[in-house]
Amino acid sequence: MRQSSYCFLFATIAAASIAGWVVSRTGLPLGWMIGSMLATAAASLARLPVQTPSLLLNIIRASIGVMLGAAFTSELISSVGTWWPTLLCLILSLAVMFAAGFLFLRKILRFEATTAALCAMPGGIAEMVLLSDREGADQTRVAIIHALRIALAILFIPVLISQIATIEPAAGNASMNVATLTGQDWLWIVICILAGLFARGWRRLPAPIVIVPMLISAALHLSGASDFNVPGSITIVIQVFIGINVGGRFAGAPLKSLTASFGAAFIVVGVQIGTAFTAALLVAQGVGVDPVSLVLAYAPGGLAEMSIIALSYDRDVAFVGVHHVFRVMLALALAPLLLSWLIRSPKDAK
Repeated sequence: MRQSSYCFLFATIAAASIAGWVVSRTGLPLGWMIGSMLATAAASLARLPVQTPSLLLNIIRASIGVMLGAAFTSELISSVGTWWPTLLCLILSLAVMFAAGFLFLRKILRFEATTAALCAMPGGIAEMVLLSDREGADQTRVAIIHALRIALAILFIPVLISQIATIEPAAGNASMNVATLTGQDWLWIVICILAGLFARGWRRLPAPIVIVPMLISAALHLSGASDFNVPGSITIVIQVFIGINVGGRFAGAPLKSLTASFGAAFIVVGVQIGTAFTAALLVAQGVGVDPVSLVLAYAPGGLAEMSIIALSYDRDVAFVGVHHVFRVMLALALAPLLLSWLIRSPKDAK
């Protein structure tokens, strides 16, 4: 049994890698991630024995945190105070996303109020699924819609970005060989990753497996204790495993529930992506911020997914990452209040 499980795991990684390579050869942005995601999702929906590598995926998530932390510089920290306009507009953008999604799911599709709220909330998938279990919402529906949210964001955000900018693959660290990292560099990287693995069960912090390594890595770089950079060539491996992670979320999902949720997710995510894209372009023009970075910062995708896209596009990874951490923390802080208000609302008490 264990041997067959390892065979399925190897087959999943191999199929995802091959699909990623094929799509990357077309010149499509983030081909490795998109190909891997589509292959894994297709296999999951076909009820093939997809096996997601839990430990490797956790290491990949922690590695993304290390990359995010390495992007923090003293110049970046000094400019954080100037981000308040973009963060304020992010709050307004999230309010529009939530209100439009909730009203559509509640009034048009007749979702139960708590389920509609958690499906429309642009927060982290893990956090929303846990909240749905605690609040008695339809956990399967919430999980499917948020999985589709991330998958559709990965597919459509690069296409939209290509309409406003010409993107070339990042060259900064791509040529850097793994061998150039010193023994001490590897020690720090391993410590950061282990800290993330240790913290992954923390419930008071959103995405702790990413944020904890990010904070440690940032502290190391800002203090001057180390200045390592994770080689950009490793982003290919990260893209493949992120694709497996996103596509693998559809494994075991009831086909009937998935079909019923797809239309709702497509419209809700379409509204969210449209709102984020429009808001990012308007704010970028008003405050003089790179529009591509701001689109990625406002996009309703996951922290890890949008951060790796920013890295692949050679954009300000820390800027994008901080905005997504803020988004998830805001959603976590407001979700219980919104749910309490909705449950007590006379209109929804019927």
